[in-house]
Amino acid sequence: GERLREEIAMLGPVAVKLGQTLSQRPDIVPQDVCDCLKTLQTGNSPFPDDEAWAVMADESGCVGPVAPGCVPLGCVQPDAKPLFKAMSKGPIASASLGQVYRATTHEGEEVAVKVQRPLARRQCFLDGAVVIALFKLAMARGLVGPIDLLKIWDTVASGVTEELDFRNEARNAAAFEKSLTFLGYATVPQVVGEPCAKMIVTEWIYGRHLEDLTPAEALKFSTMSVEAVTAGLVCTGLVHADPHEGNMMLADDGRIVFLDFGLMSTVPDEIMDAFALGIQAVR
Repeated sequence: GERLREEIAMLGPVAVKLGQTLSQRPDIVPQDVCDCLKTLQTGNSPFPDDEAWAVMADESGCVGPVAPGCVPLGCVQPDAKPLFKAMSKGPIASASLGQVYRATTHEGEEVAVKVQRPLARRQCFLDGAVVIALFKLAMARGLVGPIDLLKIWDTVASGVTEELDFRNEARNAAAFEKSLTFLGYATVPQVVGEPCAKMIVTEWIYGRHLEDLTPAEALKFSTMSVEAVTAGLVCTGLVHADPHEGNMMLADDGRIVFLDFGLMSTVPDEIMDAFALGIQAVR
């Protein structure tokens, strides 16, 4: 499992997304492999800090350090006021398209700074070219019957392209939170300042992931998570498309917090009705 995880991490963002999906499917791969692949959700191989600082500076227009001791290469004014009052020495989480730093604003607010991998867009397009070639070969040899794999890939590629612009993530988060307001216990991190294409700053969430919860807390967390996800499928029609355990937390105030809104999906009314009828039939 560990060897597979390392190989997937080296293949780039698209392969990491696949690995994250497989980590939730013990019906397809052995449980020990799933456990290893789950580290791809928040523990992917990070890229160098100086590259992250350069992205922060470019996106924000900062001409000085991004924080004390965090000076991007080619910094124009190293003695200028930093963008943040303080910042973690390294990323506190690293995923397929970017990594997250913990920082403090000059107003004293703790925030999470998500930065896109410098070559993420190029790597995604290269991965896409390989996937298209493989799909064409599979279709030409009749390995998938009448299924149009290229049409499926077009849908996936459209979602990945949107995910590469963090401004879409900010809009998605706001819409998702509004859609679940009626539950009273589901929320999202609030965006701080104006989001950029390759950098987004949000409030720091004080909470824990599923693996760090007590059995009683885990039961509460799981119940609320299932209810919130089901609400999207049968009530609101707005669905978080990547709700693995790395993208959800139990906040210290008892609410569940959804993270990472790069990928979203909508459910048509007739499909929501079908889901609801199916659930009623089971009950």
